Amino acid sequence: MTESATYDIAVSFSEEQRTVVDEVVEACRQRGLTVLEGDGLPEARVRFFVPFVSSVDELAVNGDEHVLPVLTGDAPAPSSFLRTDEGLVDALVSRVEAAETAGRERVSVAQVATELEVAPTTEQASTTSPLRSLAEQFATAGAKRDLAGTLHLGDTTIAVRVERAGDTVYAVEVRDETVNFVVLGGTTELLSTLHQRIEDMLAS
Repeated sequence: MTESATYDIAVSFSEEQRTVVDEVVEACRQRGLTVLEGDGLPEARVRFFVPFVSSVDELAVNGDEHVLPVLTGDAPAPSSFLRTDEGLVDALVSRVEAAETAGRERVSVAQVATELEVAPTTEQASTTSPLRSLAEQFATAGAKRDLAGTLHLGDTTIAVRVERAGDTVYAVEVRDETVNFVVLGGTTELLSTLHQRIEDMLAS
């Protein structure tokens, strides 16, 4: 890595967003922008760091002029977020051109990424991420076994109902550090209180 490694934008994204990001990156390059993908060059200097997120809760934007977050989900977003629509590439090109005209200096990828990584609180990191990971595991396991199900994912709780051929066969609730589960075997009569609590969560 040398000081000559400079780019217009650096993009950051999760694997499930790769298809969308690849299209955006290719379009940006066709418009003449230089694009850095991934974090393999932390000392590279860029005009803008462009993180792609599926929810505004994934990123705390503190008015950093070098950060242009892009929301890939359908939820409402503040004006500081760009959207993955037909105007995204035009917006990125416009921002880069304006930065060049204003003579704005580039910043290192490592500097911007570090500031963004510390944005979530310790409490959020210790609860949301493991729950989201567990929820994804339930979804993956169900798909492999020809099962259907319903999932509720909250800040500190998940509830899952698994069905086969229209019958509920399993329900689980994870709340904080407690795991409650019910094996129903096609009936809703067993352990009715817990089952009803899970059903209420899934219906909310």
